[in-house]
Amino acid sequence: MADWLDSITGEASVSPFETVLLIVLLAAVLVILFYAIRTGVPPQSSSRDARRALLHLLPETIDGPIVDLGSGWGALAEDLADRYPENRVVGYELSPIPYWSSLLRRKLKPRPNLDYRRANFLRADLSEYRAVACYLMIGAMRPLAIKLQELPDGAVVVCNAFSLTDWEADEIITLSTTGATMYYRYIVRRGVVA
Repeated sequence: MADWLDSITGEASVSPFETVLLIVLLAAVLVILFYAIRTGVPPQSSSRDARRALLHLLPETIDGPIVDLGSGWGALAEDLADRYPENRVVGYELSPIPYWSSLLRRKLKPRPNLDYRRANFLRADLSEYRAVACYLMIGAMRPLAIKLQELPDGAVVVCNAFSLTDWEADEIITLSTTGATMYYRYIVRRGVVA
């Protein structure tokens, strides 16, 4: 039996480069895990179909800046910037690894109307935004619903998979291509959300 085990493990040695790479990857995973626990939301990218569904729920034109709350790896923010080239698009992401990845993606394919901020959007002033997109988890939706009360009248909010607590959706669509996931649109109306 010992000979069998020796044949598997053999004289395996790890180079210094492989050791450093393994440590860096482990550290990155731990950082992502830490922020996922801290925020209650793992940095999961929206699928192409999910992004299309969210874009479908948004109006053809938006009169003002657009924000992606919890922009993760940046795919949805990029799609928003591409669809609305005349609008400023801001992606908020607290977790550093997805945030840096977004910055790298923007460097590789610049979009002059796209900016990322590494900050907690619950502490940011969202009152200037005319459209909001988000893909968060259920635990984050209650504080978000309260925070979005500062949006201006007529602002549009679209959500991937999770509805806003105590808000009535203006439109809901379900896609079978995304596992029957629901996508929600809300319109902010003076003192009321619908």
